[in-house]
Amino acid sequence: MTLQQTASVRLRALVATKNVMLATKRAHMPVMVMAGLALATPARAQTVDLSPITTLLQGLVDAMTGPLGIVLGTLALIGVFGAWFFGYIDFSRALWVLVAIVGIAASPVIVGTVFGAA
Repeated sequence: MTLQQTASVRLRALVATKNVMLATKRAHMPVMVMAGLALATPARAQTVDLSPITTLLQGLVDAMTGPLGIVLGTLALIGVFGAWFFGYIDFSRALWVLVAIVGIAASPVIVGTVFGAA
């Protein structure tokens, strides 16, 4: 047998072995999928209690949109429009502060409209 024939025989044997391995993997795939589905458990993230974080964040939202937010917004407007009156800032910047305060105050309504109120 020549060197070329030997290489050809070895290559055919390798391809045949590879085909058998692929066929075996394909035959076991449905069994592996079914075993994975049968052994599946809920993700760890589904069992974590996030209520303390939710309570903290809801407290911040309530503070910024409740009476404290009204007082802070009023003080901000007094300061900004006083600065405009005395020429420290221009009127467009004062209006942007007004737009920001309105956006902060209206954000719970906007989010409730987009995502649906709970």
